Amino acid sequence: MTAGSRSKMPFPFEAHARFADNVYRAREQASLDQKEAAKRAALPRTKLDKIEGGEHIPSLDVLIRLAGAYSTPVGDLVSGLAWRPDWVKHSGPAEYIVTEEEPAGEV
Repeated sequence: MTAGSRSKMPFPFEAHARFADNVYRAREQASLDQKEAAKRAALPRTKLDKIEGGEHIPSLDVLIRLAGAYSTPVGDLVSGLAWRPDWVKHSGPAEYIVTEEEPAGEV
């Protein structure tokens, strides 16, 4: 799996897991089951299950629909994920950065 449809950079397991946790947590905070959440986001429930299981990274369109369905900012769904480009002086190789911080909406 890649970071984007044209990207050759692999999306690391830790990033998949963090994203999946964020999506699951947002759904739980919205007090929705998968069936209702998928309906609100206009998705098949099986696709939402794959997203929450870290098996699928959704398109921007689906990401926006999930955020809307959960009444949360898109940023909460990608919280703790960042990209460090390799052109930044002394930064090392280009890579995804995964942090342990919780999304802003967490208590």
